[in-house]
Amino acid sequence: MISVLAVDLGKTSCRAALWVGEARTDAEGAGAPGLASVGGMELAEAAILAVTRPLLRAAGLARVDAACIGAAGALAAPDAARELAERVGLRLPAERIAVASDAITSHAGTLGGEPGLVLAVGTGAVAMAIRPDGSMCRADGLGPWLGDEGGGAWIGLHGLRAALRATENRGPATALGEAARVRFGADLAAGIEGDANPARLAAGFAADVANAARAGDAVALALIGQAAACLAGTVRAAASGWPGPDPIRFVVTGGLAELGNILTDPLFAALRGGSPALDPATARGTALDGARLLAMDTSTIHERHVFRAVAEKSAEHGLDLLATEGLRPGLEDLDQRSPAEIVRLVLDAELAAQGALGRAAPQLAAAAEAVAARMLAGGRLFYLGAGTPGRLATLDAAELSPTYSAPPDLVVSLLAGGSGAMIHAVEGAEDDADAAAIALEVHGLNADDAVVGITASGRTPYVVRGLRHARVRGALTVAIVNNPTSPASGEAEIAVEILTGAEIVAGSTRMTAGTVQKVALNAISTAAMVALGKTFGARMVDVRASNDKLRRRALRMVCEITGADQAAAAAALAATGNRVKPALVMLLGGVDAAEAEQRLFEAGGRVRNALSAATIRPARS
Repeated sequence: MISVLAVDLGKTSCRAALWVGEARTDAEGAGAPGLASVGGMELAEAAILAVTRPLLRAAGLARVDAACIGAAGALAAPDAARELAERVGLRLPAERIAVASDAITSHAGTLGGEPGLVLAVGTGAVAMAIRPDGSMCRADGLGPWLGDEGGGAWIGLHGLRAALRATENRGPATALGEAARVRFGADLAAGIEGDANPARLAAGFAADVANAARAGDAVALALIGQAAACLAGTVRAAASGWPGPDPIRFVVTGGLAELGNILTDPLFAALRGGSPALDPATARGTALDGARLLAMDTSTIHERHVFRAVAEKSAEHGLDLLATEGLRPGLEDLDQRSPAEIVRLVLDAELAAQGALGRAAPQLAAAAEAVAARMLAGGRLFYLGAGTPGRLATLDAAELSPTYSAPPDLVVSLLAGGSGAMIHAVEGAEDDADAAAIALEVHGLNADDAVVGITASGRTPYVVRGLRHARVRGALTVAIVNNPTSPASGEAEIAVEILTGAEIVAGSTRMTAGTVQKVALNAISTAAMVALGKTFGARMVDVRASNDKLRRRALRMVCEITGADQAAAAAALAATGNRVKPALVMLLGGVDAAEAEQRLFEAGGRVRNALSAATIRPARS
């Protein structure tokens, strides 16, 4: 049975849940100040191990298959998050381990891995909107000294200040003074000073403020109202820029949400009627459920915000625990399943991969537009790849010439190991870091060109080094990868991260990763060919009619577009060397073949422009 450890490390507490199969055991201990604070990583590690090690011992486990830690401050301190993942992964130990912000795990658990906006209110306060494409808009969560406005520490601190003002006759009388004395003793300052986690201490007093507000205390009620207003502003900031007209699914979660209507009623009142519209929903799960999801699933919209560690057994080889190298849960018995079951698994995986493509659509569109612009300006397109990605790129490049009459040097695929690697694997070719740079120089790479590197892992030396060389040369660089925050992405001007996660057969990225790579290449090259005028509407009017099938297609296109009968269409094609574009201009423009060729030349090869009023001139006599 698979064992999964989930951790929710906040500033107040550290909660953990261990799943062995579907059986769950929970534990809780003290929190930590946050990864962005001084010594935050070491304190976080100690807090996590103090809770999780006894949990594993009680379950009789020496290790876990997967673990994910949601840690306060991970977004603000990514280096500390990565180090925390590596250190905790080695000391638990864990086969696969990830660290994300506690806001990310909360979002994933609350919305079941789906897009939406979550206001997490505990000791701190942060609103996080994750859009359908995986992009994030985050507001506050800046910690108790700079932000977390309206959170538990904020409410508690303002309540304690009000209590102190009242006891010194510097402010209005309030029941908070007595509540503070009960909690901290007669000498409030002495009871508070010196605590290792002052934010946690202040947050504990938030419950007293809420109780006083329920009892009608004017000062406490005002504080709760101010907190609700702060939280509403934070939510609105996170909601800005949400795409589309549909309401945003919105959930309030966290320890402070347990205060109930005394806080949520004024919060929802402050949010009512704003834009974009919010659709309040019930939480599907908790931050621990979110951590479990992210530990096991590397294809969610949250993946680009997750830090995954290097496993001890693979650190020597530098493989990281890449999502594409992972093992899909529940497939330990794959070798015992029937062909029909395996076919269904593969088909389901391919269907699920379409969601990863959809989330990467904005980056893919940006890449297609940028490549098309370079080619329109006279540049060329180079593909770099090894193994399956390189073969797919070679296939895409090879098909452009017959389909669009593209010159053979317009789109060039450089495959690690050379053309022979198209049929037979060339061992070690992908590790030749200098080969791609040399090949690009042989082809005279210049700043007008575009270079697209394709690598599932995102770390193939042939591709990474080639992209770096292209960037130095001033060429446009695009990376198509299947893992987040990879070296290839770091070398590219545009990174298209299509996060497909683990394969049905672990590490076999010719499968789902290969499918989305093919789609991505199709999108880029098709957009470029359309921009170059290789189509008329949705028809491939620049097709090279080199066989019977294509000659028949050419004839059909001319008939359908012009309305001419087959005899007239065949005559036009014969006059233009079986080329569709000039045949169309002949028939639609009422000109001869030479005039059609001239008008196409002046129109940059675009049929529609060649037929426009500005382009058409009287036919030659």
